[in-house]
Amino acid sequence: MNEFSDEPTINDRVTIETRHGSHEVLHKATMANVTADEIWLAVGVAAAALLVVGSSVGVVLHRPDDQTLAAETTVKRVIGSGGRLIALQRPTAWTSHSRRHSSRVGLAIPAYLHPAGEDTVASARTTNIGIGGFHCVTELCLSVGDQMGVTLMFTPTTQFECQAQVVRLRDDPEDASHVRLVAAFRFLDLSPESEAHIAEALAALGGVAGPETVPAAWHSDAPRSGLG
Repeated sequence: MNEFSDEPTINDRVTIETRHGSHEVLHKATMANVTADEIWLAVGVAAAALLVVGSSVGVVLHRPDDQTLAAETTVKRVIGSGGRLIALQRPTAWTSHSRRHSSRVGLAIPAYLHPAGEDTVASARTTNIGIGGFHCVTELCLSVGDQMGVTLMFTPTTQFECQAQVVRLRDDPEDASHVRLVAAFRFLDLSPESEAHIAEALAALGGVAGPETVPAAWHSDAPRSGLG
């Protein structure tokens, strides 16, 4: 099957979305088989505990050409005795993943991460922001799936509070010590008003960022915490 088609292939990287209480949780999965009626996925222990027969699940395919496709489906059966090989009903239609619909703006501003259940507040620096989420550089120890409060400093005096979840992690290629991480966050449960607030802030900042994507206000004598 052509890797650029709009159908799943064994080469696709896969993320599945389940619900835990009122929150969506992302899990990495591995495509194990594709049949006419099913998609077989090898999942981790945490995902396996949530994926019972009949439960709803979102599937996101990450294609080799950076295309991202999504669909909603259900767990059709659990394969084998280990409980970690899941057969999903093969979706009949795929759409471009919604988070790809919102472009991101290259923007380096301070962010503060508030891990759930901890008193820690860790500083970070964003590298890009969109309606769906943001990327940042931080030394905080993170894991994919972590949810936490986030404060984004759109100006030295204007902050935006939200909840976000870690969806991807990689080492910062500019950090020879391998301490810093580049973390991709997605926003959780944003209201239309909050989405509009982000869009307005990005529109205002997009035209004033310098070549390093740092807004002009952060080049001044204003506080620059988190930009070091």
